[in-house]
Amino acid sequence: MSKPAAPDYRMISEEHLRQLPGHPRILVDAARFASLKPQDDDVSRKIKALIGQIAEEVLGAGPVDYESVPILLYPVREVQGRILALAMAYRLSDDARYLDRARDELRGLAALKNWGTGHFLSVGEAALAAGIGLDWLYDEIPEEERDYIATAIRTKALEPSLNAEEGINGWVDGDYNWNQVCNAGLSVGALAVAERDPGLAERIVNRAVRNVPIAGKVYAPDGSYPEGVSYWAYGTSFHVILIEALRSAGGGSWGLEKLPGFLESADFKLQMTGPTGLEFTYADYNVENQNEPIMLWFAGELGRLDLAVDELAEIQRLSQPSEDEIALRPNRLLPCELLWWNPELSAKNEMRSHHWTAGGVLPVAVMRSSWTDPRATFVAIKGGSPQHSHAHMDVGGFVLEADGVRWAVDPGTESYDRMRAAGIALWDYSQGSTRWDTFRAGPEGHNILRFNGAAQDVSGKGEITVLATRPGVPANVVDLTSLYSGQVTRVERTVLLDTDNTVLISDEWTTGSQPVQAAWQWLTGAEVSRTPQGLLLLQDGQSLALMVEPSAETTIAVEDVSGARELQDSPNPGLRRIVIRLSTPAGSSAKLRVRAIPGSAAQRTS
Repeated sequence: MSKPAAPDYRMISEEHLRQLPGHPRILVDAARFASLKPQDDDVSRKIKALIGQIAEEVLGAGPVDYESVPILLYPVREVQGRILALAMAYRLSDDARYLDRARDELRGLAALKNWGTGHFLSVGEAALAAGIGLDWLYDEIPEEERDYIATAIRTKALEPSLNAEEGINGWVDGDYNWNQVCNAGLSVGALAVAERDPGLAERIVNRAVRNVPIAGKVYAPDGSYPEGVSYWAYGTSFHVILIEALRSAGGGSWGLEKLPGFLESADFKLQMTGPTGLEFTYADYNVENQNEPIMLWFAGELGRLDLAVDELAEIQRLSQPSEDEIALRPNRLLPCELLWWNPELSAKNEMRSHHWTAGGVLPVAVMRSSWTDPRATFVAIKGGSPQHSHAHMDVGGFVLEADGVRWAVDPGTESYDRMRAAGIALWDYSQGSTRWDTFRAGPEGHNILRFNGAAQDVSGKGEITVLATRPGVPANVVDLTSLYSGQVTRVERTVLLDTDNTVLISDEWTTGSQPVQAAWQWLTGAEVSRTPQGLLLLQDGQSLALMVEPSAETTIAVEDVSGARELQDSPNPGLRRIVIRLSTPAGSSAKLRVRAIPGSAAQRTS
């Protein structure tokens, strides 16, 4: 794919906002709504059925509970999903039940005293919900009720947002998901009510066009995302909504899809998923068990059906759930899939890379033996820094799969509520932050190197380069030296996927004026036993051997880390940690090599 043209950040004018098309105009217009009704391919039928199913469930549900939660984010997300489903279901069916309930939900949201300005993410999500509901149902809502909803958008979202400062890395212009979510939601709200105050709408939308590219910088150059795969889905979904809202109501996207690495991030999403279907769970990764609507947008935007394959499978799972699979929940943005799905999209011979390396804010590398074999060997490793939004002290950490089992795991995020209750400085990424005392966020809960039990240096960054080896043997080197400043003088981790589907993890370090004890960590859900050459892991009827070199100089411990250690920690059922220790004298170099041999590979060579 050729590189997109440079972004165009020319501002949208108040005069343009005075001349916006009538409603609906956000993401979709009346003609597009009309064209959706006869859209009758298999995928569209399934999406329509799911929208109808969600809408029917809302009809049978009670009102959203806004009162019993400390922040409004979760009930606001719930009402957003309800409004989207009900409004779309009404536009497809003309069933007044959906219209009436959507109006109820809009009035309930508008009646709140405020939309959570102390946690502005809630405001952005609420503005999106109210803006789309008002826009899509505009002609069916009585004028007095329109005024009520529009006033709520203005007084509870748009005007309060003007109190936020720029230039302080806050939600307005931070390099993290809040920027995209808040600016997109507010822009949708502004475009929904633009005819009432074009000047206010101009300020809101231009602020978004000006600042969302700051959040977009983290995708460069290859599409990797530092906050983790689940936060990629969150921030990127709202980024896409802003693009489409500007296209439909603003006359253009203002180049927001042309940010370096943004479109490439669809491949990042694919690459982060292993053969088991599990994702690389680095940083504050949340297991959400829901589908991913924006993959249909990326497929259409890039003309690549291969980007939609996994999402189409998830739509099928939602349509025909199986008792043998983990229950999948519909994403609250699922109704947008009907707008983003292109039934004319045809399959092309797209070749997914078996070895993918990304640079930028989050260097990451992925190697896999196959894209089609669910028992393939897969290893993914990350660089980057702990000093970024939602980051963990996990630089050099990896996950590994083979024979249908994830053998090396990353436990993902800890409960924010649990961390807050324990007095943890949740969003403090400084060296001495109590954040790092949390098992899942700190160095204790990751597949990394440690020296004398110390933490990684948050000012450091791990860079990843491709290592040239034999043909057909992918490998990467992670330079970890700056993460261990004052501990050792040089550290590198090399990961190699061999032709026999074994994985070699080779660590080398050089000490300074003091000796060190190195500790090599591997977290697993497997049963672990010792062997003369190292270790044997057993899980789900499969095996993985770890061959350790030099075996004579190392000590190996297998620790039970399943229990909660501190007040802020959740239990980790079945989790064990392998720790291989090696003492290194001052002024010397050492190497530790661990080869992971899947049972299937061992059988082929025996």
